[in-house]
Amino acid sequence: MANQLAGYQFVEAPHSQPKLVLSGVEISVRTDLWVYGNSRGREQVGGAILRMTQDDGARRDDMGRYVATLVRMHLDQNNPTNREPVNRLCMAIDVRHGQIFPAPNASTRRMNDMEAACRVIHALWGQA
Repeated sequence: MANQLAGYQFVEAPHSQPKLVLSGVEISVRTDLWVYGNSRGREQVGGAILRMTQDDGARRDDMGRYVATLVRMHLDQNNPTNREPVNRLCMAIDVRHGQIFPAPNASTRRMNDMEAACRVIHALWGQA
């Protein structure tokens, strides 16, 4: 994994972080690390969540990409720096399997799916 992560600077993220709010639902997205990088003279930021998954199937890959997308959405709302959030620095790191899942560049469908799910949750909770 060291080769895949070379060139990035990792900084411990604070334990207390603002929640991500999607369609009226608060979601706890706590990054373990802030990830700093540069591209073409622009300072960039991302976040990493360390995961200890046990599943070896395709579902693990898909969930890793969803987690990385949540990290990107979290940074879009709660960027702790003046750096630009970018997908390649938003990642779920599967420690057990030694894999890194960056937020996909084409993540609109994933974002829309999560927002739709939160709309349903908000509607149902509002009726309780």
